[in-house]
Amino acid sequence: MSEKFNNDVNVVEQEPIVGTSPEAKRLKRAVKKLAKIDSNVLIIGETGIGKELSARHIFELSTKFDNAFVKINCAGLGKTIDEKDLNGEDSEGDQAVMRSIGLLEKADNGVLFLDNIGDMNSEYQDEFLRIIRDKMVRRIGSDTSQKINLRVISTSDHDLLPEVESGRFRKELYYLLNELTLVIPSLRERKQDIPEFFSYFLKKFCEQEGREEPAVQSEVFESILEYKWKGNIRELENTVQNLVMMSPEGELSVDFLPFRIKKHHFDFLEPRNLKRVVSDLEIFLIKKALGKFGGNQVKAAKLLGVPEATLRFKMKKYAILRN
Repeated sequence: MSEKFNNDVNVVEQEPIVGTSPEAKRLKRAVKKLAKIDSNVLIIGETGIGKELSARHIFELSTKFDNAFVKINCAGLGKTIDEKDLNGEDSEGDQAVMRSIGLLEKADNGVLFLDNIGDMNSEYQDEFLRIIRDKMVRRIGSDTSQKINLRVISTSDHDLLPEVESGRFRKELYYLLNELTLVIPSLRERKQDIPEFFSYFLKKFCEQEGREEPAVQSEVFESILEYKWKGNIRELENTVQNLVMMSPEGELSVDFLPFRIKKHHFDFLEPRNLKRVVSDLEIFLIKKALGKFGGNQVKAAKLLGVPEATLRFKMKKYAILRN
């Protein structure tokens, strides 16, 4: 059954917290506990690890679910988000006061989600300290302030304490936002969950494309399990989407993994008798070349860069039948 949450006035599909590793189980338990508490939460984790997803789950499981979840990207404050967007505005119309409700007032009795608080400049740090501490907001053009009840969930991709100690981030604001802390481990720390994430995204994108789930080459799994995933879950999701979109019907090909992820073909060879390995490789390439050209030995020899006589000799040597 699909789960849903409110995002301002929009209702969208909620994705689960995927994984059965000890780290994933701890994360799920922590989210459930935090949902029952009305304190502010700071979520810390690397880019692409699912901080917003966890924040939305906390909101979804809380008593505030029937109200709004309002997201503010702190990097956009003073750029794409201005004072009118934040506080709203009362302006004189022809016959009445025209009122626009700002993001802060929309979050009243709900959750205000501050994404990447480390990107918030000093001016807005002062403003948010006052707003969250006093729980008051005043629309531009209004003479009175509105009381608001906010639970603030914020995120950071790094530990902010060094910035607090240096004075770059307001200490009072940091401790106000960090009443409770949730640290999400990187995908590298929970490799046990990678196959489950892979299967989840494979099903998701195959359903979107209206195609059956294809077979997966073992080389694909070996490659994704050994990769470091610096972009975490988001990078894995993008990788699976590319595989589904680019691979032919019937199979996911390792050829469509990004170069940074794909292992070299020789990495899949097990150390053993060198002559046997060379023979296996020759047999594989000869058969592949012949198959590419429907058994045409002239074209196959040209592709392999050997004389036709050499190709025929090796075919006889390895008992490779002519098509």
